[in-house]
Amino acid sequence: MHKFLVLTLLLSFLAACQATYCEDCLNSGNHYCADTKLCNSPVCLNSITHIINCPRAPNATYDDNEARTKWLPLFGASATNPTMAQKCFDNNWPTMKLSKYILVNCSDPSPILPLTTCAMITAVDTTQKILVMSFRATNTGTQLEEEILNYFVAKKAFFDSGYIFEFFYDAYVALWNGGLSAEMRNLKYKYPDYEVWVTGHSLGAALASVGASWIVKAGLFKPEHIKVLTAGQPRTGDYAYSLWHQNTFAYSFRIVHAHDIVPHVPFQYELVDHDKMYHHRTEIWYNNDMSVGSPYHVCQEADGFYCSNQNADLSWNDHTHYYNTDLDGYGNKGCPKAN
Repeated sequence: MHKFLVLTLLLSFLAACQATYCEDCLNSGNHYCADTKLCNSPVCLNSITHIINCPRAPNATYDDNEARTKWLPLFGASATNPTMAQKCFDNNWPTMKLSKYILVNCSDPSPILPLTTCAMITAVDTTQKILVMSFRATNTGTQLEEEILNYFVAKKAFFDSGYIFEFFYDAYVALWNGGLSAEMRNLKYKYPDYEVWVTGHSLGAALASVGASWIVKAGLFKPEHIKVLTAGQPRTGDYAYSLWHQNTFAYSFRIVHAHDIVPHVPFQYELVDHDKMYHHRTEIWYNNDMSVGSPYHVCQEADGFYCSNQNADLSWNDHTHYYNTDLDGYGNKGCPKAN
């Protein structure tokens, strides 16, 4: 056990040294070679030119079993009604109790399209001292159209830390003003020393990224007390936002299933306005069916050409299946345990 601990600390130290070397290399105006692990290597197939992609091990440990037994039911609980949300907890996490269900109009203001809504839940586990914010995924074709069209329209400043897509910003603000602000302030008052777990799938994943960042910027919670885990997250903000997020949260994991198409949109380089959009760390990539025991990659780059970005063939089916579970209808069934 002692030798294992020493080895773990040594590997962490070496990884930190490598990341610092990469950052120093880029700050000097050179490129870092991911293949040779050298600065300005004359022969290099995979060059790193942005600090956000300097190889770095995460500062927290990803737990596959915890993701299956706790985080997965949180995805399902946000995608259904309050009664079934609590059943999701009863079936998987009995000490977790639903606190609030929030449903708001988050439509594009266009008079042509029908109204669409955004939803989320908060929950509390007084035994394990955990608060939850879980955001619902895209739930209609119209809402998906709004999101896609918004990628070519506008972005909004996220406090002093870059820009995020307007749709995600406006949807989150609608939830914040629609009851989330009062709810989180009340929970903070009642449970000042609790951890906050923030999560979501698809659109909910983008809102989780924004939500965790927002409650830090609002001064409600410290980042070291927050855990973020998302699934199938689209690119949410620009380089500055992503760099701020990954430098702020030690525990932040983006789960990507094999060929899931959504984490690849919008593109890093947009033809319309030439903004470069990036994911923040840390991607956990399952290049398989995500059944129990499946291997996964803890990706060293934030949004480089390794891990899921290697894929050219992309899949919607992989987007709706995480941890070997079909997320369509999972919450409405009360998040049944896998056999």
